[in-house]
Amino acid sequence: MEMKKDQAKKGKKKWVVLIVLGAIAVVLGVGAVIGLRYVDRILKQPETLFEADASTPIPQNTAIAPAFPIPTDAAGSDRSPQTGTEKPVLPSADVSEEEAQTGIVNIMLMGIDAYEDGATTSGSMPHTDSMMVIAVNFDEGTVDLITLPRDTFTTIPGHSGFYKLNGVFNVGLNGKFKTTGKSDDLKDGFLLTCRTAEEWLGGISIPYYYGVDFQAVEDIVDAIGGIDYDVDQAFRSMSGRRSYGVGMHHLDGDAVMGYLRIRQSADGLDSSRTARQRRMMVAIFKKLKNEGKLSQIPSLISAANSGVYTNTTLGQTAALVNFAANLDTDKIRTRAMSGDIGTIETYWRFAYVDQQNRIDLIREVYGVDVAPVITCSRQYERWLNRIGFATIKRIHQIEKVLTVVQERKDAGETFTDEQIDLYVACYTDYTALRDAYLRYSDELGLIYIDSPWREHKEKLGSWTDEEKQRDKQISEQETAYYGDLVTLSENAHTSLLKLAESIGYRKVDWSLNDRWYADPDVNEVYVNFG
Repeated sequence: MEMKKDQAKKGKKKWVVLIVLGAIAVVLGVGAVIGLRYVDRILKQPETLFEADASTPIPQNTAIAPAFPIPTDAAGSDRSPQTGTEKPVLPSADVSEEEAQTGIVNIMLMGIDAYEDGATTSGSMPHTDSMMVIAVNFDEGTVDLITLPRDTFTTIPGHSGFYKLNGVFNVGLNGKFKTTGKSDDLKDGFLLTCRTAEEWLGGISIPYYYGVDFQAVEDIVDAIGGIDYDVDQAFRSMSGRRSYGVGMHHLDGDAVMGYLRIRQSADGLDSSRTARQRRMMVAIFKKLKNEGKLSQIPSLISAANSGVYTNTTLGQTAALVNFAANLDTDKIRTRAMSGDIGTIETYWRFAYVDQQNRIDLIREVYGVDVAPVITCSRQYERWLNRIGFATIKRIHQIEKVLTVVQERKDAGETFTDEQIDLYVACYTDYTALRDAYLRYSDELGLIYIDSPWREHKEKLGSWTDEEKQRDKQISEQETAYYGDLVTLSENAHTSLLKLAESIGYRKVDWSLNDRWYADPDVNEVYVNFG
């Protein structure tokens, strides 16, 4: 009797997926495309429809090539840094074939804090307000939900500057946001967010994404009849028309959005907000599964004009639905990269991810060891404000002039011996400054990860003598590197002005904008981080 019930359940699940496929075919008019063999793969081998490593690499920023030959002894001139050591080697991943988890496909789920028509509660520049990596392990039959803090202080592959993770989306769209409801409209923003998140996973690929805006979330929740949920913190609905206290409530789309958007948590931490987002996602999944409504997912996703965006295919979406239909809810594990929230020199608040927490999380989910992200710490931001942002701007100013020379040379312009000598001197100072900055920043970044700096110096009284001595050594090292970079910048400025004057270039701007995030020589794309 029990066996018959189990068989009936399996048969019902299979029919759910077949109905899903049929619904997709009817909606999009592609019934003839879905063959029996393809359906069989969806039902029995969903992992074969996905590529675990399908990301498109983004070129990294490198030094520009010289337009004229540079003498080999130029690097050894008295313009080279005096205090520097060899560039430190960052820890490499420790991965064995036995330990590494195979069969895991990563999908990024992103929520845009905007409505499809462009209206937004966050000003004129909507961001990816929530970001969650869904790690689907087809081999083990598990799913890990990994939340990434939206305020994470981060760099972006292939782009200059330092941003909040939720602003990477805007960099991908070059600071713009507009949509006609088609997935391709926002594709570049979503893809760049995935590439950046890959850096936070230690290089593990995130090939696929789903993005939803405010209206889509409200519509989806309303379409499934709302959700019964045990609310942990009082809040108002998104529209502000209703209030909810702690306890069980039936929430519609407007209420769910208000709950997910709670800014002020009881403990004051954004980690509480992301935890609510993960719990709500699991609650929605449980309702869909328990009420047999998983078949609604593809039709909602395929309605691109409802604010749902994805780069997955119809077959991949159906395969995920089938996998979800067979997934026990206790196989869904929720995780988060955690860390401090705060700021050093600006009024923007950033999240500084705890690197040991990040490394442990990645090992638990993927079975690999990864290197720390050394640019994400309060002390590193302090170093940037002290000398880093100014140095980045000056490096880019030099590159602009060197590029002008290269372009003119490519166009057939000839240069005098004196101009070539000035170019060689400028290029030599450029490489000395750039190499020293990268070397010093990497070295200090590693030190900051190993020896966290205390934000409040009044805590100095509780430090041990060893901690005080270590802090003094770090300060002395920072000061030495700072002095080197000042000297190298002065040398580079002098040679740059001489070269610029000789070729009639009058656009050298050596002063850093007070708002470093709005200086195009530091942050390639302006993003309002509000």
